[in-house]
Order: sequence, then structure tokens, then C-alpha cells
Amino acid sequence: MAERSDAYRRAAGATIRALRHARGWSLRDLSQASGISVPYLSEIERGRKDPSGALIGQIAAAFGLSLGALLTEIGRAADAAPADATQQTARQQLWAALGGLTEEELAEVARYARYLRWRRTAEG
Repeated sequence: MAERSDAYRRAAGATIRALRHARGWSLRDLSQASGISVPYLSEIERGRKDPSGALIGQIAAAFGLSLGALLTEIGRAADAAPADATQQTARQQLWAALGGLTEEELAEVARYARYLRWRRTAEG
């Protein structure tokens, strides 16, 4: 499980950094656009912090992207990263599958994920 989290953090950081550089933005520019502090953004970009869904949403909005579009890019980065294992993790498979979905389909997947989290906590 920790390996999956590490891979996600690295992919998220690399994707956010690439998007920021593509726009010619500094960390301060992204901070002002997203409302997230420069030090925290730096930690995210270096793969040291695991950004929450809310933070990913703020970053997506700052870039003028939908949440689904940013998550798809992060998923592509995770898929492109060299894998330690020979098979894709379940998270990598999910990210790859999200790539071709419409916004409505992505919203449906998000609702189902929320339901699964609720069910897991309700049963626990």
C-alpha cells in the first residue's frame, strides 16, 4: 500500500510541476492562483506530500482544468513511470481506465468511490 501511495505522490508532483512549467509559472504564481502555500506546493511537487482531493481540485482550477482532467494526467504519469512490479497496481489500472471517460462518467465513478468509502467506514 505504501508503494502505491509513493507512486501517486511522485506522479502528482511531477504532473503539477510539468503543468506549472508549461505555463511559465513560478511556485508563487501557482500559490496565488490556487490558494495553497508555496512551501506546501513545493512539498507536493517533490512527492513528499500526498495532496488531498480538495487540494488537487484547487490546483486543477488554478490551471483551468477540470478535476477529472488533472487526475487523468496524474494517472498517465503514474502509468508511464517505471513500475517495480511486472503488473500494474489497481490504482494504475483505474487511472488508465479514466482516460477515455466523459465528465459525466467521471462524476459517476467519483460518486461510486464515495459510496465505497462510506460503506467501508459504515461496516468497520
